[in-house]
Amino acid sequence: MLHESWEDQEEPTRREIRKQRSIARKKDRSKYKITDQKKREQSPSSPEKEGAVHGRVMYIRSHEIDVLYQHKIYTCTIRGSLKYEKTRKKNVIVVGDHVWFIPETETTGRIWSVAPRTTVLCRQEHFRRKKQHLVAANIDQVIITVSLGTPILRPSLIDRYLVAAAKGGFQPVIVINKIDLQEQFSEQYQLALRCIDIYSQLEIPILLISALTGEGIEELQRILYDKTSVFTGQSGTGKTSLLNLLLKTSLKTGDMRATGKGSHTTSSSRLFEFPSGGWCIDTPGIRSLGIFNFEKEDLHHAFPEVCELSKSCSFSDCSHTHEKSCAVLQAVDEGNLSPLRFDSYQSLLHEVSSIPASYT
Repeated sequence: MLHESWEDQEEPTRREIRKQRSIARKKDRSKYKITDQKKREQSPSSPEKEGAVHGRVMYIRSHEIDVLYQHKIYTCTIRGSLKYEKTRKKNVIVVGDHVWFIPETETTGRIWSVAPRTTVLCRQEHFRRKKQHLVAANIDQVIITVSLGTPILRPSLIDRYLVAAAKGGFQPVIVINKIDLQEQFSEQYQLALRCIDIYSQLEIPILLISALTGEGIEELQRILYDKTSVFTGQSGTGKTSLLNLLLKTSLKTGDMRATGKGSHTTSSSRLFEFPSGGWCIDTPGIRSLGIFNFEKEDLHHAFPEVCELSKSCSFSDCSHTHEKSCAVLQAVDEGNLSPLRFDSYQSLLHEVSSIPASYT
């Protein structure tokens, strides 16, 4: 049997070398040793380390991050050990983060560490669904933007955002834009009025607004004042148009497609400062919201009226689907619980029950 000599063997390609290194890093268990964990806790997070200063992430490109420090923007990169940190997050740094960075020139720097986040808006990664995609950090409230017309008003998507807000620890605010189209889309306008009745009872602020006419803008300005808010929702609901009105800017907006779905004019999240006080984050439009690390307990916080009614059910494990002694079903039949909210609850309950354990 012939054997190749080492002289005849091909040199590994750069791709193969990188793959071998990646495998070796994943197999390396030393990072889980208690002594190594203590070393990491004691080292790079110190603000005084290497002359690091405190700034806030305004915008993220593929390999560069804009950080605001003393009214000046620094274009930063990430130090290696932070960049390759293995976590369950798809992105290590997100718009709104407070970071410690080392200025290298008058306009550039290197991010040393990320300060602990007070709140975070996140969603499930679209494809593999095993990672958390951070959308915005350190926010006080999420402005859930929906609209009349196209895209159509979807209460079920609003309820998904309410779950995300409950998990993230911030206040939800619902904005129904394009109210100037109420005569053209009368059925959706009636749905909007139903939503006002539902969410007002839950003490969730809900506004009817028109970016075209300016109706409701003053009330929105009052809610945004001196807070950090993130605007989110489907493409085409008018988030960027509202921000143009609030910021007095001319950010690019897109036309509706023939399918009735908005185009993704905003491609990356960006942090803006309101002249009157406060901050806002504009985010790319979404068509669905996958909730990361979704658990049944999250529904209790997002659907407090269902949770309260369920206490009167005869069975502690009542599914609220067919039981004759179900207080929740009885409330729906008697008009004391909105069918819209009940449908959303059942849909999300079915979803969380179908999630494999490895995904949570």
